[in-house]
Amino acid sequence: MSQLYDSTAYLREAESLLRFGTFDWSTTTKEFYWSEGLFRVLSFPAEVRTPPNVHWFYEQILEADREKVVTSIQEAIENQLPFQVQYRILDYTGHELVLMSRGNVLLSPDTEDVRLVGITADLTAHYLFEQELKSKMDALDRSNFELEQFAYIASHDLQEPLRKITSFGERLTSRYQENLGEEGKHYLSRMLGATQRMKLLIESLLSYSRISRPEEPFTPVNLNEVAKNVLSDFELRLTETEAEVEVGPLPTLSSLPTQMHQLFQNLLSNALKFTSPDRKPRLRISSSLLNRQEIAEHRFVPGTIYHKITVSDNGIGFEPGQSEQIFTLFKRLHGRSEYEGAGMGLAICKRIVENHGGIIYAQSEPGQGASFVLIFPQQQKASVK
Repeated sequence: MSQLYDSTAYLREAESLLRFGTFDWSTTTKEFYWSEGLFRVLSFPAEVRTPPNVHWFYEQILEADREKVVTSIQEAIENQLPFQVQYRILDYTGHELVLMSRGNVLLSPDTEDVRLVGITADLTAHYLFEQELKSKMDALDRSNFELEQFAYIASHDLQEPLRKITSFGERLTSRYQENLGEEGKHYLSRMLGATQRMKLLIESLLSYSRISRPEEPFTPVNLNEVAKNVLSDFELRLTETEAEVEVGPLPTLSSLPTQMHQLFQNLLSNALKFTSPDRKPRLRISSSLLNRQEIAEHRFVPGTIYHKITVSDNGIGFEPGQSEQIFTLFKRLHGRSEYEGAGMGLAICKRIVENHGGIIYAQSEPGQGASFVLIFPQQQKASVK
């Protein structure tokens, strides 16, 4: 007896904690049984513990969901199949709830009684959380889109006045340089230098905004060909620096061709920029498949094929604590006088990788070079963009 009491008490505690209750409805006798938990879910007063009839229950379901519930139950009875349905309903006090009922049809061979037995759970809190999260995600998407539009329009509109400043500055240099004096020449030189930096920033912003809203479709892209073409672009620079480049076999991925080209271009440009003065540059691009443990560690989708591509160099490196900062827009670890650039190359790389449903991270030590690890799924879903 005590064991039965304990199990009943445990069930009541579980129903109270998890906000659910059980039901048993005879479609033949019209008898309706509710557990204690279902009375609590529907906010019945403590003194009312007699279940209302099925008609009352149907009447409390919001009209927009009522037909769905009735049809689901009727089909379950006719086909003798399990059922599950989510719906909105008014509780005893008139408050709207979101419930989910699921159960089975049981037939009694002796009495030919048809019964529906199952559970009803209160999903209201979960539903409201999902709605709030969706609302915030929609607002964030709108905000991001507006910011990207602003960056694109602002950068585009800034180009014309910048061209005029540069043009007039060059005319001053070519026609009136002798009349400017040393101080005038110095100011003019600094002005033209500033316009070149602004031009670089504008071009980088335009590039970033275009990447944020790609228009081309995903297609199979052979990364060996991408690496070959990018290395061809850097041929003169590689020759001048006597750089050694090793490219291992790379996969073919479902990706955006122009973005993959820009990704490799930015990473190789970064490697050739931050070289060490006491040794020849050495670059290596390799690839491998992620194993099950690595897929689990990165919380990727099980059963999906992922490729890990590593771009490493023997350059100046950076502090491990800066491995996340380097992917931030306009973040520079060194001054403009030391290394050129707008500080957007790696931010663009990060956006490209994210457009493909992947991740990118960096590993480094000062003076020990750097490795950039890119992880991509082999196939893209239509929603990834």
